[in-house]
This record gives sequence, structure tokens and C-alpha cells, in this order.
Amino acid sequence: MTKINFIINLFSLLIIFSINVISQNLVWTVYQTPVKANLKQIFVIDSLNIWIAGDSSYILYSNDKGMNWQVQNYNPNFEITDIFFIDKDKGWAIENGSNGITVLNNILSTSNGGITWNRKRFRPDDVTLFTICFIDSLKGFIGGDQNMFHYTLDAGENWLPVQRDTLIFSQYPVRKIRFINKNYGFAVGGYFDFGGVIWHCSNGGLSWNTDSAYADPFFDMEFLNSTSVITIASDIERSYPSAIFKTTNLGTSWYFFEIPYYGVCRGISKRTDREIWGTFQNEFIFSKDYGYNWETIPTPDNLMIYDIEFVDSTFGLSVADSGKILIYRLQPNYVDYKSNIIVDDFDLYQNYPNPFNSGTTINWRNSSSDYLSIKLFNSLGEELDTIIEGYFQSGFHSTLYIMNSSFPSGVYYYQLRIGDKVKTKPMVCIK
Repeated sequence: MTKINFIINLFSLLIIFSINVISQNLVWTVYQTPVKANLKQIFVIDSLNIWIAGDSSYILYSNDKGMNWQVQNYNPNFEITDIFFIDKDKGWAIENGSNGITVLNNILSTSNGGITWNRKRFRPDDVTLFTICFIDSLKGFIGGDQNMFHYTLDAGENWLPVQRDTLIFSQYPVRKIRFINKNYGFAVGGYFDFGGVIWHCSNGGLSWNTDSAYADPFFDMEFLNSTSVITIASDIERSYPSAIFKTTNLGTSWYFFEIPYYGVCRGISKRTDREIWGTFQNEFIFSKDYGYNWETIPTPDNLMIYDIEFVDSTFGLSVADSGKILIYRLQPNYVDYKSNIIVDDFDLYQNYPNPFNSGTTINWRNSSSDYLSIKLFNSLGEELDTIIEGYFQSGFHSTLYIMNSSFPSGVYYYQLRIGDKVKTKPMVCIK
């Protein structure tokens, strides 16, 4: 283990480049940091302890809401693919690069807030590590390609494979690992053009289950509260629309739906319980109603953005190419979106998987407690089956529907009815 003594006490008052006003009082402002490298990662403890990182293995630190930055680490031909802290002093980062012959990974660690970083070579070579996460000072997890999903119980001195189920896509690359509490953790990942995967554990990381698979990979996730997680599937070629995946019961069930936007979401963060933001290449993507409906807006100067974090509802930041950052500040006379939003009384989501062979999951949301039903119809409009019927409390709900084996392959329709209101979706059964 070698100690990195390269510490640049370089503070620079940042230069305002441009302002993009989202609405009358919502402002993202572009600043130039002391470096010119692309910045791709953010980790925030609070507004006075912020780290950003990216190409050339730069790690920068700010203790004044991003107005000044100290360069803590630099290593040309490498990049920081993830950074994580358990408190304002103790943290880790993944450093990935090449010596011109093979792919190399270093795990960086600090016990003084990044004033000094220790570098340790990770083996085997020729794998790419994407993410690192620790539950406490000893127990941590890393993920990457080449079936790399490992844990440590001794602060990274030794790494062992985690226990995973045997589904073929469970071995896909792991791109982000985070824990919602000491027991429940989530991981997302996948390959471009092959598929994306969501995993979760409920025993502190001893074993991981594959929750969902999709056509496109996931890069980040956000914990909306103690039981809810949201993530966005992305297609780098922009051939297929992005899709929202969300659970409200710690991964027991997920519902998903496509949105009419094409791009790659590498970072996602909530500003309030209702409002969620994500990076979308040279756009922001955001929802003002818990993730049901989404909009996009261009970034100032068409900047390519990679990660985003909100410290609270009044302050957030995003990192971009060429050493630039975007800082969000809520204006004093801003009226929150909450008073201006009208949300549908209920939603019916696309079944998954679809097409399916015998069983498929149907998710829905009702905003008030009520008596409701979901029924199955054929293409002639004839009622075939009652999927669910009864009184349900307000919230998100999920049911596994096993189709009658006597029903042939074909297109069917399932209809949610609450009083005199209905919503209908198609489903395809293939036998």
C-alpha cells in the first residue's frame, strides 16, 4: 500500500459561465472548477462536505457549497468510477485505468476526509470496477464487469464473491451498489444492448436476489424513503425509450413503465419527496409528481452532465464535462410545485414480463381507498376473468396473475375500474 502525497491546496473562486432558468425562480448556474477534466461522480455528506471526481482520477473537495474546490487526488490515465463516504472523514473510491497493456484497478481509501488517500492495487486485472459501497468501517461491497460482485469484512484487505441466484442475467455487470439501511441493499447494472438488472438483499449483503431484468441497463438509483427506490433504464443508442422502475416495498415487487424520452440517465436524485431529477446526457430529466410523469430541459451551453445530487430542497449540484459543475439554488420567493400539481386519481401500469408465458405481474396505484377491480378481456371485448376485486387502501399495489391454461396465445386486455373510471392496457400471452 502506498500513500498518495499529492495534495494541491488550490482554492479558486469559480467563474459563472451561464444561467439556465427552468421557471421563473428555478436556476442552474454553471461554474468552472480548477480542473479541465470531465467530472462524473458526486458524493455529498452535507452542504459543507462535498466531493466530486472524474477523469485523470481527479478528486475535488468543497466545504462551502461548491464555491471553492481543493484538488485532493490526481492520476493521469486513470478515472474515478465511484466515490463513497460513511462520514465526513472515512471514504473510498474506485480508480480504473490502464498501463497500456492491461486494465488496472486501485481502491483508494481515506480516514481524514481526503486530505490524504491510500492507494491499494485490486486484483485480478482486466476487470473494470464500477462501484464501491460500505455499510461501516469494515464491511463493504464492490461491483464491476467480468462477474465482479464482491464483499469485504476487513476494510478491503480481502474480497470474496457475494452469494447470488443463478439466473443468467444475475451475472451482468454491477454498476451501482447502495444500502437503504444496514440490512437492505440494492444494486443495478447491465450491458448496453443486452439488458439491465436490479438486485436486492435483505440480510446485510450475505445473499442477493435478482428482482427485475429489462432490455437496457441501469446506472444509478435513488432512495425516495425508507421503503421506496426508483431507477431509470437507459439506451445509449437512443433506439428505445427509457423506462422507470420503482418499488415501494423494499424490492418485493416492482412496477415499470416507458417514458417518451431517449437517452442515458447516469445519475438520479430527489429534491423533495415529490420532485426527482436525473442527468440525461445534455439534458436534465425531472418529475414533479413522485415519478409518474417526466419532462426534459436542455443543460446550459448544451453541457454533457453525468451525476446529480441534492443536499436538500434548496441546494443541489451536477457535474459535467471540461471540469464544469452546475449548481442549483432555490430562489427566496419560489412557490413549491406541490401547490400546482394535479395528479391522476389512479394509474394502471404495463404488466411485466410482457409478452409472458403463464404468469405476469400487474401493478396499479389508487390515490384514495376504494373498491376496485381488474378484469381480463379478449380482443372482442368479452370478459374472461377477474384478476382482482375488492377494497384497497390508497397507495401502490401489485398482483401476480396466472393465466388460465385453457386460454390460447394472443393479445388480451386488462382493465382497472374504480367507480365509473377505467384504464385499460394490452398484454400478450405466448405459449
